[in-house]
Amino acid sequence: MADINIKQSDVEAAFNELKSRTGELNTTDSGVTFDQSKLDFINKIESMESTYYQLINQYKTFLLRVEEAATSSISDFIEYEKSLGGKMIK
Repeated sequence: MADINIKQSDVEAAFNELKSRTGELNTTDSGVTFDQSKLDFINKIESMESTYYQLINQYKTFLLRVEEAATSSISDFIEYEKSLGGKMIK
């Protein structure tokens, strides 16, 4: 049976990069305004922009939750492997 080898430093580096890049996502509404224009087209663009920023914020939150869950699962797995290894040595 093949061993599963996890280098915690590689995992932490990957998740740190994920956190960093997630932090770089611009989720701030630019506040574009269209003076003196009541066209439906402009209203639709504004609505689409608002939806876009809502989705980007949800995506950013999702990525951070995935990172937290994966980090926790990997840590649990490493601890389990260590305890299992200790039992096998005895």
